[in-house]
Amino acid sequence: MDPLSSPSINHTPRMPILMVFGFLFISMVVGSLLGSLLNLLLSQIWGISLGAMQHINADTPFRERQFFRSVSLLSHLATFTLPGLATAYLFYKNQWWSSLRLKFPPTAFFITAGIVWLLVSFPFAQLSYWVNQALPLPNWATSLEGQAEDMIAGLLTMNGIGELVFTLIVMAVAPAIGEELIFRGILQQELQKRMKSPHAAIWLSAVIFSAFHLQFEGFIPRLILGALLGYLFYWSRNLWIPIIVHLFYNGLQIVAYYLYKTEMEALNVQDEMPNLLIGLVSLVLLIGGGWYLSQYTKTQDEIRDERIA
Repeated sequence: MDPLSSPSINHTPRMPILMVFGFLFISMVVGSLLGSLLNLLLSQIWGISLGAMQHINADTPFRERQFFRSVSLLSHLATFTLPGLATAYLFYKNQWWSSLRLKFPPTAFFITAGIVWLLVSFPFAQLSYWVNQALPLPNWATSLEGQAEDMIAGLLTMNGIGELVFTLIVMAVAPAIGEELIFRGILQQELQKRMKSPHAAIWLSAVIFSAFHLQFEGFIPRLILGALLGYLFYWSRNLWIPIIVHLFYNGLQIVAYYLYKTEMEALNVQDEMPNLLIGLVSLVLLIGGGWYLSQYTKTQDEIRDERIA
């Protein structure tokens, strides 16, 4: 049985996919423009030029760092979270909460299993990142990558718990909610309704998820993350699971950078190939963990069907 077609979960009728995706895309563009207008207003209030964000780095003063974090938060809410909610409400009507798989609380099993599965994937993801960096990129992609790295370095400069908490909200909580609404809650589900293979829907959503970030040196590991989150959603039937795991993934890196900044920066400049054996063991464990979770879901379906019968 297809986990996302379980009779125990309310389903909405299929809407024309071009209509759903078209509205989602337009609402994201409109939301991005709205976010830009709000950020212009914020710029006037703070007295800081938005153009200065292109030059943010680790030496940017505290007040400007907080301003740019606020700008990033507003932009993300306007571009991802609000369009995702608007699309769900328009097309799923009064069933939007359950259609997004947010109606039921997440189980402790899937939260724990998802986090462990994510941690197991780290060595393989690191190996894939090394492979990704070895691939030639066009000049425009390299330029975007450099700008993104400088901006991230500026946003990750944290002096005190207050900055850490705000950074977690901006770079962990908001992306986990907004991106999972869009890429798993809407995109993956709508694709899966129309594709024979749920795996195709998961991987296609993961490709779009990775490409949307416009950081091509990390395209492959982010693709793997997107697929991992997609499978967790597919097996758990609960969007809270990928939201929590996504939040944990981003939050863990932010906290680690805050506590071990020097060590993390040293790791970032290393060009040596990661340990191949550890990477392959990680891949084997990742596949084994995925097989276990798929069998667990299948067993739970059979138990539920027996109770209904």
